[in-house]
Amino acid sequence: MAQPPVFFYGSLRDETLLSCVLGRDPADVRLEPARLPGWALRRVAGEGFPCIVPEPGAETPGALLRDADEAERARILFFEDDAEFTFARLPVEAPEGSREALVCRPTGVIRPDGPWRFEDWPEAERAHAIECAREIMALYDRGADWSDPALWPGVKARAAARARAAATPPRPGLDGGRVGRAAIETRALDRPYAGFFAVEEHRLTLPTFAGGRTPEVGRSVWVSGDAVTVLPYDAARDAVLLISQWRAGPHARGDRHPWPVEVVAGRLEGPEDPEAAVRREAEEEAGLALGRIELAAGYYPSPGTMAEHVASYVAEADLSAAGGLGGVEHETEDVLSVVLPFEEAMARLARGEIDTGPALISLLWLARERGRLRAAWGGG
Repeated sequence: MAQPPVFFYGSLRDETLLSCVLGRDPADVRLEPARLPGWALRRVAGEGFPCIVPEPGAETPGALLRDADEAERARILFFEDDAEFTFARLPVEAPEGSREALVCRPTGVIRPDGPWRFEDWPEAERAHAIECAREIMALYDRGADWSDPALWPGVKARAAARARAAATPPRPGLDGGRVGRAAIETRALDRPYAGFFAVEEHRLTLPTFAGGRTPEVGRSVWVSGDAVTVLPYDAARDAVLLISQWRAGPHARGDRHPWPVEVVAGRLEGPEDPEAAVRREAEEEAGLALGRIELAAGYYPSPGTMAEHVASYVAEADLSAAGGLGGVEHETEDVLSVVLPFEEAMARLARGEIDTGPALISLLWLARERGRLRAAWGGG
């Protein structure tokens, strides 16, 4: 017996995203408009994707895919997380009239929020969803599982970083832009480990500055989401806030005091705005409400082995009551915050007591811009 068509009401109405999930060429994806009566479309609380909730008199617009085979239906459920979602047979209004279709519904309780419209779906969220789908479906192709909820934050963070990089104009570089990403040929990409962070193994050939090509090379890369840091600066007091907490990196290296001096930092949560993340992290780690914010630098801390990109900011702050202990308890954070006069912070830097990249970059940037910021932010 032929299976009913599949009805999509959310992000899978996007043909680029759907082609990635199906494993088809986008030109081979053909959707038809349809409607789901008796159901309302709502955003899932805390997420960028929607759900449907029963509501008499409501109607959810969507699209039908008529030619999904059994393997493609399995891919759709894998993408939706078949541990939490399943297909239900529901009547939809198709071009030929009322008919039954397969509609993805949660097996448990989903908390709906406000309305969601496909036409209003922000481009940043769309790009993020497509990158999420690429990583999720790579797991499917490997026969791996992704139902572990601990994996989802890492998938979202890495996807957002790739989408953010794709939307950033390329820099000309020292070569004036003669070589570019389009000339890189990727022959294989594998993720032998994926969790909150991931390890990727790339096999590729590259264009050379001389105009030729390299032989195939293999590179392993540690992949995370993008990060932000902020150095709070009180212009009136000419003081900064620095923090310290135990860090796994120095510990793994064997550092005899793995509590380095740092600035407030955190990872972007999906397609989160960087300045919003800066304000959130300052509140969580140091209990600070920030004023004006300036970007000091955006950079790759260790581009030979890490995909991490960091945006470091300096922000206006009242540090009169700052300092002490903080951190997010459920993340086992134990953060010491200390307010230092600017000159003392620079003396510590000169003595080698500050050895984390974002803190060094932020303090040196502040040393260059300090006069301007004091004048602008009320420091005389």
